[in-house]
Amino acid sequence: MKRWILPLLLVISLGVNIGFLLHWAWPKIVPGHSSGSATSRSGWQASPMKRHLGLNARQVRQMESERQQVLARIRPLQNELRLKRRQLFMLLKKGEVPPVELNSALSDISRLQAAIEKIFILHSLKMKDHFSPAQMRKFEGYLERGLCPNLGAEAACPPMAASAGRGWGKGNESKE
Repeated sequence: MKRWILPLLLVISLGVNIGFLLHWAWPKIVPGHSSGSATSRSGWQASPMKRHLGLNARQVRQMESERQQVLARIRPLQNELRLKRRQLFMLLKKGEVPPVELNSALSDISRLQAAIEKIFILHSLKMKDHFSPAQMRKFEGYLERGLCPNLGAEAACPPMAASAGRGWGKGNESKE
């Protein structure tokens, strides 16, 4: 019986030691990955957009600083939005919902979502100041795909230059 305990303890000890070693060394071995600690990075410095746009260190620092400011600015709106959604859920749990209360809750949620969206759009416009002309073209392509996601075909979401002639421009909106 004692013959199998020593090898078992050795295997367990080896596994624990390798685990600790990998936990400590993993972020150093594989760049961009973390072991789950608080040192994991996000934002422009860790974004694939940094490489895709060819951003330099100065651009990344400036853009990350502005991103942090935007996140701090929207945090109260996001907290209020969570609260309004929670209130809507509680309203829906009651069963029958008076249309006035439902409309009011949905209006509040829509207002907050629009405010958050506007802040991000204004932030994206401000980011343009940091790009070279070549980077700007790539960024605009990224924004265009982001505003028209998963539609695939150009006909579903034509580029802006082509949209004026296809009924997508100003004054060509359908009247429903």
